[in-house]
Order: sequence, then structure tokens, then C-alpha cells
Amino acid sequence: MKLVCPPYIVQRKGSLAFQLFTYMTAIVFSILAVQAVAEQALVRAMLKVPLSVKAEMLDLAHQANVLIEDGDMDELADWANAQHFYLFVLDENYQPLTHRMMHPHFEFKLRFKRSLDDQLEGRVSRPIISIPLVDNNSLVVQLPHQLHPAHDFILYFTVLKVVIAAVILALFSLLLARHLQQPLDRLREASKKLANGDFNVSVVNELKSNTREFNELAHDFDDMTKEIHSLAEKQRRLIRDVSHELRTPLARQNLVLHLLRKRVGESEQSLVTRLEEESNELNHLIGEIIEFSRLENAHYGTKITSSDLEVLLAPQVERCKIDLKQSQTLTFVCDAVNTTAQCDENLVLRCLNNLVGNAIKYAGDSALINISLADKNTETHREVIVTITDNGPGIPEGKLSDIFDPFTRLDASRDKKQGGYGLGLAIVKESMRMMGGTAAASNRDEGGLVVTLSFRQ
Repeated sequence: MKLVCPPYIVQRKGSLAFQLFTYMTAIVFSILAVQAVAEQALVRAMLKVPLSVKAEMLDLAHQANVLIEDGDMDELADWANAQHFYLFVLDENYQPLTHRMMHPHFEFKLRFKRSLDDQLEGRVSRPIISIPLVDNNSLVVQLPHQLHPAHDFILYFTVLKVVIAAVILALFSLLLARHLQQPLDRLREASKKLANGDFNVSVVNELKSNTREFNELAHDFDDMTKEIHSLAEKQRRLIRDVSHELRTPLARQNLVLHLLRKRVGESEQSLVTRLEEESNELNHLIGEIIEFSRLENAHYGTKITSSDLEVLLAPQVERCKIDLKQSQTLTFVCDAVNTTAQCDENLVLRCLNNLVGNAIKYAGDSALINISLADKNTETHREVIVTITDNGPGIPEGKLSDIFDPFTRLDASRDKKQGGYGLGLAIVKESMRMMGGTAAASNRDEGGLVVTLSFRQ
């Protein structure tokens, strides 16, 4: 006959509560079963006459044999009375060899006598131990209750229960923790991928859990990922489309300004020049937004090749010197043995221009800007490190993690009159991500900002 589980149990079988109940039930029954087996083994091992008492009784039996062979029954009676055990020497009919009076209860218990190697009872009592002597005689000794091994069983059983419970709880806790930890670790890995912009992650497929609550959480997580992806795409599309649409009226505006310049007098030429500068700045901002949008949406056609960064950067550093202010200095140092890295040359030059441009703007009129190239080898990978340092005011420590976010402007270290819209470093970060590298920023101990670009070799 096939057993059919009730519908309620079938519905709850995959739930976390049911699994925890199953684990706890297994723990309880395991503890009870192991304790029962261990107690039986302890009883068999310990419910024997203690070895020291056994040796003492065998010595008494030897003395009794000697006295019996001498035939002096009075001395045998005196010897029996002098022992701290209650004992008698009996003949083959279980009658005392001496005239010493036997207690009726002791005489009754003779029918339950046992040998030295017999199993004792699990409760404290005074059993009668029989030891064979010469001429079919026997020595019967009553074991005092204080020497009964069951005296210490309460302590032994208590310690045994605590040890067994602790071991089984630890074992099942590890199994339960592993059972719960694995899906949590997979969920955390999926959240990291989402945080890094990977919206293709499927938590349901990566979780691989039999627990209903975890699967429901994974479905909710995937729904949240799709919604975030949709909102992000709409936002990026809006910025990109608006930026593209602004190009047309901006071009018309430039044409109008060009025609206007020919029709106004000399006194109004400065106003037209100001309008052209504002128009050029707006055009530059739109270009930055479009560039950042292309990088962020992976629409940029990257061409990752193995390039020599020293050969690539050295000429560009010389070109950047044209933009330096009168008292500013720009240097380039290469300490790398191997300067070959996997990169897109156009993106590398874009990163360099943005970082040097930032340093020229914000490090001060007497800025010392240094670009260095070094290689770093570890057991797992090799990298080429490009470091751009300056001796400017640096960035407040609490804002360092924000400077790579788009449209971030830090008034404490940057004057808005100097220009910039907070997209330069965001483009650097996205460019490095596209090339499989990283960008990081920190403050120098002696003052100034350090931006580090790490390229894979």
C-alpha cells in the first residue's frame, strides 16, 4: 500500500520552517539514540567489581584457604570478624564453617550470589560476591554500597549526556550553517555583480536552493534587478537622447552668433564673444555626457590590444605641457621593467588628458604634477600601474569615494569658476572598467591627490 503525504505537509516540505523542524527532530532523536547506546556501553564497562576491590577480595580468599588448610576454625572465625567486609566461609552446602551467626537477610541473599566477574546491577546495592575456595568451600563477601560502581553513574551519565549533546549539536549546527550559508553566499555574489553593473545576473539560476523562502527571495531579487535595469536604461536613454537633441539647436545658435557678429558694432562684439564661449562650453558638456553614456552602456567600440604604455604616454605628456600655467610643472618617470599592458589606446589617452587637465585646474598655479609608470607582479597576476600625483589641496577624506561618480563637484577643493562638470573622473573610471582595469584615488601624506590606474598585462 502506497503512503500518501497530507497536502499540508507537501506544501510545507520545501519551507525553511519544515527543514529546521526536520533538523531539530534529527538532532533530538540522534541525541537520544547515541545516549542510549553510550549508556549501555558504560554500564557494561563499569558495572563490574572495581579492580582494587577485586584484588582485595582475592587476597582474602587466599588467606581463607590458608586458614582452612591449617584446620583452626576458631582462628578462621576471628579472622572473618576482623575484616571490614561482611563475609563468611561456607561449605559446599552453603553452611558456615564456623559458629559465627549469619544475618537472616544475608542468608536470604545467598541465593542471588554472583562471581567476581559477573555484571552488577545499575542501582546502588550490597550484592553478595562468591569466590571458590579449596575443598569445595567458598568465600561469600557482601560488597559495601559505598564501593558499588553505580555510585558515580549519576556524574558519569551527566557528563556523557552533556558531551554527546554538545558534539551532536555542533555537528548539526555545522550542517545547518552550511545549508543556509551556501545560498546566502550565492545571493551575496549576485548582489556584488549587480552592484558592478551586471544586470544579466540571474539569482534564481545561481542560487540552486531547495528552500522555498530562498527561491522566493531570489525571484524577488531578479524582479528588482529587472526593474533597476529598466529604470537605469530609461535614465541613460533620456540623458543620451536629450544630449543628442541639444546638438541641433546648439548648432543653429552658433550659426546665428556667427551671423550676428557681422551685424553688431564694435561695442557689442564682447557680448557675442561671451555668447560663443558659453555655447562652446555647453557643446563640450554635451560631448562629455554623450561620451560617458557610450562608455557606461558599453556602446564604445573598444579595441583591446597589447600596447607599450611608455611609448603611448610619453608623447602625450609632452603635448599636455602646452596647457600648463606659467609656474606649473609636469614630469613623466618610468620605473617599470615591462610596460606592455592590455588596453585601448584612445581610452588611455582620454584618461591621461582628463587627469592631467584636472590637476592643472585644481592643484594650484604652482602645481607640481608627476606621472609615473611602474609594474607590479603578484602570484596571481601582473599589472602596469600609472600614477598621477600633484601637490594641490587634495580631496576631503569623506569625499574620496565619490569623485568618480558622474556630476560630482567638490566645492571645498574646486572652484566652479575653473570649469568642469564632474564627468572627467567618471569617464576615467568607466574607461578603465571597459579595459578590465581599475581606477583609485587617495590623498598624499604631504598634501595633494594621487590617482592610480591599474592595467592588466
